[in-house]
Amino acid sequence: MATNLKFNTLCLSVAIVSLVIACNNKGDEKATEKKDTTADTTMSASQTVQPKAITGVALDGLYTDATSFKNLPQGKRVIFVLTFIKPDTTTLSGWPTSNGSYDDDPKIQLKKGSAGVVLNQDTAFVGNVMIDQQEVNRVKDSIAVHHATWVLFTPKSSSDPKYRNHIVYDISVTQDNPALVAKPLTTSTGVSLNPSPPKTN
Repeated sequence: MATNLKFNTLCLSVAIVSLVIACNNKGDEKATEKKDTTADTTMSASQTVQPKAITGVALDGLYTDATSFKNLPQGKRVIFVLTFIKPDTTTLSGWPTSNGSYDDDPKIQLKKGSAGVVLNQDTAFVGNVMIDQQEVNRVKDSIAVHHATWVLFTPKSSSDPKYRNHIVYDISVTQDNPALVAKPLTTSTGVSLNPSPPKTN
């Protein structure tokens, strides 16, 4: 009787030890699987997320109605000042002058068009630009000849070496509303808003 009890106790002990070892091995396998899954997820995320490349300088095309431009006074050049309007508009406001004196408020303020321009360059000097009195008259003449209802100002990098990397605005006229038409049919006036000093050189 005592011999059987000892034998049964020994068998029970062996069974319990085997069960504990098996459970420990199973836990290690699960931990290894979890670790491997985490590593795979991390690697997958690092492979799919890539930084975005900077492609250039983005600027808005600007415009005004033809009547506002025609109302600019005769015999005066116009200085356009870089203007920021909440929440996200960068535009130009114009002050006519003939002797260096200016009104408190701008005579004309350009609006943000529906189309933007991306300039393929790393550096751009964006600041005040101007148009002289003869060029103001040329734009007015183009408005009359082409029966234009809108005046567009399209930014570009100056091709003049003394204005290297400075932004200028080519002026064109159109009958298409630039707020609604991304690519209006335009006619060039041959006039540009050129940088006010300082120059690059």
